[in-house]
Amino acid sequence: MYKISYEDELRLARTLLRACGMPGEDADIAGSVVTHSDFTGVYSHGISRLTGYLRLFRGGAYNPRPQVKVIKDGPAVLELDCDNALGVVTVNRAFDMLLPKARAQGIAICTGRRSSNIGCASYYGWRAAENDVIALVCCNTYLSMAPFGGAERLIGTNPIVVGVPTDEEYPIVMDISTSGVAMGKIKAYEREGRELPAGWANDAHGRPTSDPAKAYTVLPIGGHKGYGLAVMVDIVSGVLSGAGFGREIGSAMKRESENTGFCMIMIDPAHFMPIADFKRRADEYARMMKQSRPAEGVKEIFLPGEIEYRLFEKNRSEGIEVSEALQSELLGLAVELSVVPPGTDFAGLVEAARPSAG
Repeated sequence: MYKISYEDELRLARTLLRACGMPGEDADIAGSVVTHSDFTGVYSHGISRLTGYLRLFRGGAYNPRPQVKVIKDGPAVLELDCDNALGVVTVNRAFDMLLPKARAQGIAICTGRRSSNIGCASYYGWRAAENDVIALVCCNTYLSMAPFGGAERLIGTNPIVVGVPTDEEYPIVMDISTSGVAMGKIKAYEREGRELPAGWANDAHGRPTSDPAKAYTVLPIGGHKGYGLAVMVDIVSGVLSGAGFGREIGSAMKRESENTGFCMIMIDPAHFMPIADFKRRADEYARMMKQSRPAEGVKEIFLPGEIEYRLFEKNRSEGIEVSEALQSELLGLAVELSVVPPGTDFAGLVEAARPSAG
C-alpha cells in the first residue's frame, strides 16, 4: 500500500486530467472533486473513478475542452448545453452562475443537457453550506437499474444531494444514490470472487442473483419507493433539461457519450429570515437530533454528512492508502498519457506531479 496526502492526490488528479487535454482551471475543479471524494471516504468516486474519466476522455466520450452554451438565462432560470463536458466541471460552473440568481430572487434553478458523471455529489452540498445557501442537486446516469418489477436497464443510480448551512455544528449534507449499491461495487465483488449479498442485484431475466458475473441490474433503495425517486430524478434531470433518458443514454462499455443531464435548485434562506437566525435554527435542529435518546447498542446519532466531515478531517491529516491494483492502473494510464516513462513506480508518478518536478 502507498499512503498519499491530500495535496499529492490533488496534484496527481490535476496532472492526469491536464494530460487528457483539459484546461488548467477545469482540471483543478475536477481534481478537487475527485480528491474530496476519497478523503470523505467515498472511494468509488475518487481516483478509482478518475481512471474511468481518463479512459472516456481518451475514447472521445468526454470533451476535454467543451464550449458550454447558455440556452436560457432568466432572473431565476438557467439552462445549459454542456457539450459533452465532464459533469464535475459543468455542475461547478452552474453553481457559480446560479448563486447570484438565488441571492437576488431567493430561489433559482439550473438544468444541464449533454452532461456526464458529476462525481461525488456531496462536494456541491459542501459548497452550498460554505455559501450560506440550501442547494439540491440531482442527475441521471449511465443505466444500471430496471423499472420496479422489470428486467431491462432503463434507469441510472440517479443520485440526490441536499446541502444545508449551519453555524457551529457540521453542515447538514445528504448525498444518496437511489440504488442500493453501485454497479462498480458489483464488479469489485466479481474481481474478488465474492458472492453478492441478497437484495443487491438481479440477472438479465429479473431474477435475484448472488453471482456478480450474472448481475445485470442493481436494485433501488426501499423497493418501489426508491424506484419512484429514481424516476423523478430522470424527469427533472433528463426530461426537463432536454438531456437523454432511458435508451437515449450512451453506454460506458462502448465509450459512448452519456448525454445525461442534471438539475440544481438553490434557495437563499436570507429571503426568509436573517441568515444568522436560520443557521442558529439549523444548529438547534442538529443538536436536537444528536442529543436525542439512542437505541440500545447505539453510541452516537449522526446527522447526514457528519461522518464524511469527520473522515475528511482525519484523512486530511493522515492521508489515505492507495491499493497496489489502483497504483498499477494509474501508472499504466500515466504512461499512456506520457506523464511518466515506462518503469516508473507509483512514488515516482506522485513526485512527477509535484511542482518541484518542473
